[in-house]
Amino acid sequence: MMGEDTRTSFVDHLYHALQNKRIHTYKDDERIRKGKRISDELIGSIEDSKFYIIVFSKSYASSSWCLDELVKIMECSFVSRRSNGSWGAS
Repeated sequence: MMGEDTRTSFVDHLYHALQNKRIHTYKDDERIRKGKRISDELIGSIEDSKFYIIVFSKSYASSSWCLDELVKIMECSFVSRRSNGSWGAS
């Protein structure tokens, strides 16, 4: 998840570095329609992820999309931790 202030800087570099190491990475971008709710595509990507990297920027908390994504990530992380017994366990 990212805002306009990190989309073409740090997050973009991180995304490409992970891809170069053959780590399949999902990055939301401008193609996702912005609206009142996060999209089903983004929800599905969050639910299918094993790990999350959250980049907090200066304007992060002022974005309802970023906060909605964070809530979804926390929900998925909590379910994963409960089912596995600990963070990072498979």
